[in-house]
Parts: sequence; C-alpha cells; structure tokens
Amino acid sequence: TFQQRVIGFASCYGLGYLITFGSFGLFIRLVEGNPLPFVTMYTLGNILSLLSSVFLCGPKRQFKNMFDQKRRTTSMLYLSTLFLTIVVACLPFDSTIKLSILVLLLVTQIC
Repeated sequence: TFQQRVIGFASCYGLGYLITFGSFGLFIRLVEGNPLPFVTMYTLGNILSLLSSVFLCGPKRQFKNMFDQKRRTTSMLYLSTLFLTIVVACLPFDSTIKLSILVLLLVTQIC
C-alpha cells in the first residue's frame, strides 16, 4: 500500500540521515589519519538516503530517472564519488594526500 511505501521511505531516509549525522562523531579519526570509520559510516548513510526513494517509485523508475539525459552526468558523478571515497580510504598511501582527496570527494558529495 501507499502507506507502507511512505513508512519504508521515511524509515530508510531517517536511518540514512542518522547514520550520516552520527558519522561526524568519527570525524576526528579522519583528521588523525584513520579515515575508514568516518568514510564508511558517511557513505553508508548517503547510500541509504539515496535508496529510500526506491520505496516511493520503485527501483526501475528510480534508476531510469537517475540516468535520464538531464541527470545522467550528475548521477554518475555522485555515484562515482561514493565509490571512490571508499576506495581511497582503503588504499595505503600518504595520509596528507589521502585526507586531501577524501575531503575533496566528501565536499563533492555534499554539493
């Protein structure tokens, strides 16, 4: 029913928001050179919030809308930053460079 879909949407979006907001409690670890806890929580929260709209319109329509001609570039950029954020956090290299790249990716996700 429509009510169940709205409840699913609100629950998924709310949980995603709480996880994203809660990830900022781990932000100091990102600055200290251990980005994985923050990045994992932040990205998981964003993915849950993004997928929450699947409850309202269904997965096929959601992805059709996301990859519409007008939205394709933005959707690809956003999904790429989600993926690259996790990849960069897991790669072993200089923490200053890693932090700079991660901050750039996180800011891109927000914008």
